[in-house]
Amino acid sequence: MDQVVIIDNGSTPEIREVFQQAIREKMGNIEFILNDTNLGIATALNQSFARLIHQGSNLVFVFDQDSQPAPDMVRTILNTFYSHPKREQIAIVAPRIEDPDAGITYSFLRSRGRFLFERTRSASQVLEDVSIVITSGALYNLDAYQKIGPFRDDFFMDYIDTEYCLRARQNGYTIVVNCNALLYHHLGNQQKRRLGPLTMRPTFHSPLRWYYISRNRVPMFLLYAFRFPYWFLYELMINTFGLVRLLLFEDHKFRKILAILLGTLDGLRKQMGPASDSRKNLFVVQE
Repeated sequence: MDQVVIIDNGSTPEIREVFQQAIREKMGNIEFILNDTNLGIATALNQSFARLIHQGSNLVFVFDQDSQPAPDMVRTILNTFYSHPKREQIAIVAPRIEDPDAGITYSFLRSRGRFLFERTRSASQVLEDVSIVITSGALYNLDAYQKIGPFRDDFFMDYIDTEYCLRARQNGYTIVVNCNALLYHHLGNQQKRRLGPLTMRPTFHSPLRWYYISRNRVPMFLLYAFRFPYWFLYELMINTFGLVRLLLFEDHKFRKILAILLGTLDGLRKQMGPASDSRKNLFVVQE
């Protein structure tokens, strides 16, 4: 029987009461794990994976709260995994990602040589040897997970899926995307802006989010820049464009730049885990 595990990562009392009521009603094969505080995305994923492994599962789909699979997505992804000639080497099978509100279709990074890369979009292909996929909508091979190792709890948020994907590939596993499978998902808070003939999409991340991105980028570069130089060059490119978009279009520039600088400093000092209260207070935006 299929099992469903819902992780509540320190929600408000109102939302917590909804889950408590569901627990009291013993809703079928749904299990709830209620964390009193936000333990981070990685810890929540590791909690659910550990529980499903204990129950004997060997595959798990992961969904964020703002994701909606197309009606045939799950079946298509499962067929891709089970029909693959080397499925024991697959770490993840992922769908095509679309954000209908922002008008964005996610493209997938693949190597075209040690220092060359491509970003691929397709509405129908099965893409082999993809480098990075987001967690939501993806099917994880739990046998591979136990060999690759858990998600990085100390990252808390940001680069968690990227780090796991690169570690999987470093350990000889592959990542497959079936573009016939579709997931509707909000890719952050991107907003369209025009700069002359160019269309740009700044992310409008909060200062705290910029802190985590900048901090976790440091160990990512130390771990994987030499092993995957094409990914490193891609990261340099997208982070440079991200900074330009921030400076051109986003609000609260000072606090965001401060968050980037302090995040980089803490990354170099190996101060990981959830941001300290003193750091968070520096990033509070007064509306």
